[in-house]
Amino acid sequence: MSFAEIFTVVVPVFLLILVGYGTGRRALFDAGGAQALRELTMQLALPAALLLSIWQTPRHVLVEQLPLVGLLAFGFLAVYAVLLGVLRLAARRPLRRAALFALACVQPQYAFMGTSILGGLFGTAEAAVPIAVAGIIVNVVLDPVVLILLGMPEHPEPRTVTAGVAAPARRHALATVGGGAPEAATEPASTETGSPGPRPSVLRTVGHALREPFCWGPVLGLVLSVAGVGVPEIADSALSLLAGAASATALLYVGVSVARIGRPALSPAVWTVSLTSVVVLPLLVYGVGLLLTSEAVAAQAALILAFPVSPVPLMFAARHGSAEDVRTIGSAVVLSLLLSFVTLPLLIELVG
Repeated sequence: MSFAEIFTVVVPVFLLILVGYGTGRRALFDAGGAQALRELTMQLALPAALLLSIWQTPRHVLVEQLPLVGLLAFGFLAVYAVLLGVLRLAARRPLRRAALFALACVQPQYAFMGTSILGGLFGTAEAAVPIAVAGIIVNVVLDPVVLILLGMPEHPEPRTVTAGVAAPARRHALATVGGGAPEAATEPASTETGSPGPRPSVLRTVGHALREPFCWGPVLGLVLSVAGVGVPEIADSALSLLAGAASATALLYVGVSVARIGRPALSPAVWTVSLTSVVVLPLLVYGVGLLLTSEAVAAQAALILAFPVSPVPLMFAARHGSAEDVRTIGSAVVLSLLLSFVTLPLLIELVG
C-alpha cells in the first residue's frame, strides 16, 4: 500500500474528528449530547457491527486468531504490569497515580477509531476480530483490575470518621466499554488525600462489563459462528443498517470529547504518556509479534495499540485522582490524538 493510499484511509477519519471538534467548540453538543453519541456508538451501532462481522467469519478463521489474542494480552496486560511496577517502585509514584498513568499508556481508542482505519486497511470482517478481542481483554480484565487498584488505600492505617461529620457516600464502580468514556464522565476530580472509598468488588465490576453490548455482542457472534449458524437475511439487513452508524458517530464523539478537554498542557509527563501510547507501545508489540507470530498478526496488534490515549483513564482520574492527574491525562488524550495524525500513517507504512 502506497503512502498516498494510506492517507486516503487516515485523512477522512481525522476530518470527521475535526467536524466533531468544531461542533463541540460551538456547543452544538453539550455534555448530554456527547453522552448520547457515545451511547449510540457503544450500546447499539458498534456492537451490531462486531456481532455481524464475527458471525459472518468462518469458524477456521476465528481459530487462527489465538496468536492475536496472546499478543494483545501481552500489549495490554503484561506491559501495564511492567509500567505499574516501574512507576510504583522506581519512580516512587503513589499507587493510584501509578495505576492511572500506566493505564493511560496502554489503553487506546481502538473502538472509536479502529472501525474506520482498520476497516479501511484490512476489511470490515478482518477488523472486527482484533477490535472485539481488545474489547474483551480491556473491559473484562484490565479496567476491572485498575478499578480494584484505585480502590485500595494509599496507607495501611484505617480511616476514622470525625464525630459529627458524615462519612463519604459509597461510590459505584465506573463501567467502561471499548476505549470510550464511562457514564460518570462529568464527576469532578476527587479532593480526598486518603482512600477514595470502599474497594470495588471484582465480580461486580466484571459482571457489569459483561452486561455491556460491546462485550456480549462479539461473544454472541463468536458462539453463532463456531456453532455454524448462518446469518438470516433479515438479521443481516437489520444489523447492517445499525452498524452503518458506528464509524461516523464514534469519530464525532472523539472530536466532541477532545473539544471538552481543551488546550493541552505540554509537560514532560504529558509527552511521556502520549509518546508511549502512540509510538513505543505499538513498536514494542510489533517487534514481539514478529518474533513470536506472523507479520500479519503483529501488524494487527500493533495498529490496535497505536491509537490515541483513551478517555477512560481521564474519567478514572476524575473519580479517583487529583486535579493534576486529570490535567495531565486529559492533555495526553489531546496531544496523542494530534501526534497520531503523523504516527499512524508512518506505522501503517512500516507494518506494510
